[in-house]
Parts: sequence; structure tokens; C-alpha cells
Amino acid sequence: MTGVRKTGGPRGVAFDPVPLRGPRPAPAPEPADRAGITDEARELSRALEAVQAAPEVRTLRIAALRRAIAEGRYRPDPREIARTLMERGGFDLEGP
Repeated sequence: MTGVRKTGGPRGVAFDPVPLRGPRPAPAPEPADRAGITDEARELSRALEAVQAAPEVRTLRIAALRRAIAEGRYRPDPREIARTLMERGGFDLEGP
């Protein structure tokens, strides 16, 4: 393998090949291509499978509540709603 040496002359600048000194180092091996699935992806896949396998209880509950509201049978307990909000932290007593 040769390098390049810049030289000057009456006609301008020229580039002459110059042999490299010493042995040429071996090129680094290219990394092998790898494909794989991360632990996080495996966990997400398991979670998705669990959700898809779960029964549609919420959908059935919503349908039942809609029927009860339409028929006038839905009577929510305001105290129970307030208690649940306070337990879950869904209500801020301090306000905005």
C-alpha cells in the first residue's frame, strides 16, 4: 500500500505515491449482524397477551350502566363517589 506525498516543481504541485513505513495493521473485524428481542420487548409482549386474553368485563359493565341510565334505574351514591375519589387521590381539596 502506498501513501501520498505532496511535492512542488516548476509546473506546480504534484502528488507522488510514497510507500508506507512498517507493516500494515490488520483491519478490525466487522461486527457480526445480530437480531434479537430485548427483555423489555418480551415483557411487553407478555403484557399484551394478558390484556388480550382478559375478558371484556369493563365493556359489559359499561353496557349495563348505559341501560340503567336509559331506563332511569341508575342512582349513584354521592358519598360513595366522594369516598372513592378521596381514596384514589382523584380530588384535590386545595384546588387549583
